[in-house]
Amino acid sequence: MDGTGRPPVEADVVVAGDHIVGVGAYTGPVVREIDARGKVVTPGFVDVHTHLDAQIIWDPQAAVSVEHGVTSVVVGNCGVGFAPCRPQDRDYMMFLMEGVEDIPQAALRAGLTWEWETFPEYLAALARRPAAVNVGAHLSHAPLRVYAMGERGATDARPTDEELARMRACIGEALRAGALGVATGRTTMHRTPGGDPVPGTFAERRELDMIGEALREAGTGVFQLVPYGGGGEDPDGFAREYEWLLPVAKATGRPFSVVTTQHLKYPEGWKEVFRLAEAAAREGADIRPQVAARSVGILIGSGISVSPLLLFPAAGDLLGKSVEETRRLLQDPALCAHLVDSFDETNAEVLGGLARLENVFPLDGKGVLAYDVDPDRSVVAIGRRQRKHPGQVILDLMLAHDLDNFFILPLFNVDLDAAASMLEHPRSTIGLGDAGAHTTQTCDVGFPTFTLAYWVRERRRLSLEQAVRMLTLEVADVWGLPGRGVIRQGAYADLNVIDLDRLDLELPEVHHDLPTGAPNLWQGAKGFVATIVNGTIVMEGGTHTGALPGTVLRNTRAPSSVR
Repeated sequence: MDGTGRPPVEADVVVAGDHIVGVGAYTGPVVREIDARGKVVTPGFVDVHTHLDAQIIWDPQAAVSVEHGVTSVVVGNCGVGFAPCRPQDRDYMMFLMEGVEDIPQAALRAGLTWEWETFPEYLAALARRPAAVNVGAHLSHAPLRVYAMGERGATDARPTDEELARMRACIGEALRAGALGVATGRTTMHRTPGGDPVPGTFAERRELDMIGEALREAGTGVFQLVPYGGGGEDPDGFAREYEWLLPVAKATGRPFSVVTTQHLKYPEGWKEVFRLAEAAAREGADIRPQVAARSVGILIGSGISVSPLLLFPAAGDLLGKSVEETRRLLQDPALCAHLVDSFDETNAEVLGGLARLENVFPLDGKGVLAYDVDPDRSVVAIGRRQRKHPGQVILDLMLAHDLDNFFILPLFNVDLDAAASMLEHPRSTIGLGDAGAHTTQTCDVGFPTFTLAYWVRERRRLSLEQAVRMLTLEVADVWGLPGRGVIRQGAYADLNVIDLDRLDLELPEVHHDLPTGAPNLWQGAKGFVATIVNGTIVMEGGTHTGALPGTVLRNTRAPSSVR
């Protein structure tokens, strides 16, 4: 599968150094051969929406992504990142990252080396550090604002002309150094741990125009944004954003990657985003909804942010107890009955009205099918079949798995048919895996595995060539990464060998692999025979080789001296 969307062909793929030197029948000398007969060979997957900004510093293997065939990642999404950043602002940037992306400040403080202040220095620091994957970066709006405006940048203050000019100069400097674009976040869902909005959330048109002008002047880069309403705070949020977005997109000629999901409260809102993206295309503006491959929500389990006990209004006295003590207490039928009865006063609402019991689904050992959030699989439907209260179903499942199981509460893409329609749309690009983020809230990094195993093999909603193109060349082209995401002579040798029949997700696990030993959600995969980055095998037979052949990805306008 060459990544172009063309039908598959049977061929040898010949690699020398970090490039593909031939595709077709080959009978010449061989140093190392991987027998891929009966398997699928694809380009390495390109994940354009990660938050590995910090993790790639302390975890060069980037195993959380490589497990799923990802060979290139992009950091600096959603408007948050760590460059540019003066020494006196480092604590604030770590504070901000914890609030927006649920990465503990203590882990950031222990793991970040801060060998940089400017964005070019950040890219240079990445280039000095070997990694298993290729890494590109957006310039993030929040650190840019604070760098240019000082403490005022962390507020809703309007930049002065001088501060605006300083921001523009920094964007130009970053793009010349190789930045893949500029990212901003405008959803009020994203906040600091203190409840303050992310810098740039309420940036006015003058500031947004400046970002667009800098991209236009450089002739490169994506404008990535989480729009107002992207967190479900306003069903008409994107329509309001479109008023400034369309003229800026037309003027710049650059791609705009707009986070788009179906929200639990506004299940039809995503259609308006796509309608407007189509209208923009007719006017010459390149607005591309960035969509998720599956439901996105909260993982509920022991040892992470949301315990299953938090679903029960009367469970306050149980919270914080050890697993052993909790297990013993839940053996008491009277206590369990009290917990179940406590739902009577809430109308089956959970987590302070965030959702209802019918939105809670058990994650079982069915691989990708465990994420099939059909109403018939909810704890309410299970209770109806078993003639039990849904709360009792939750308690029974907890005890049956020795309190070591998960439930999922989807908040976005609750209707998987809607998710498929978004994936199929010609204006969309795939992303939103959030690798490195939400360490105790959710784990969506396995979206490439899910896309192939669920949408191609199980549901047959996407063809194999269509899905592979989405995960490879389609995003590589939008983000300006020539030679990535495609199998052809002269391209970089980023490759996967996949056993599609075996390809599947493993259940999430709680690891303690952050620098402080804090909990970190992890999800493995089955069925990847080998993953190759720049001609070097980084994973084979489910085992990481320890090789670190990755490079820094820079835009094509960066001088050859830094590429």
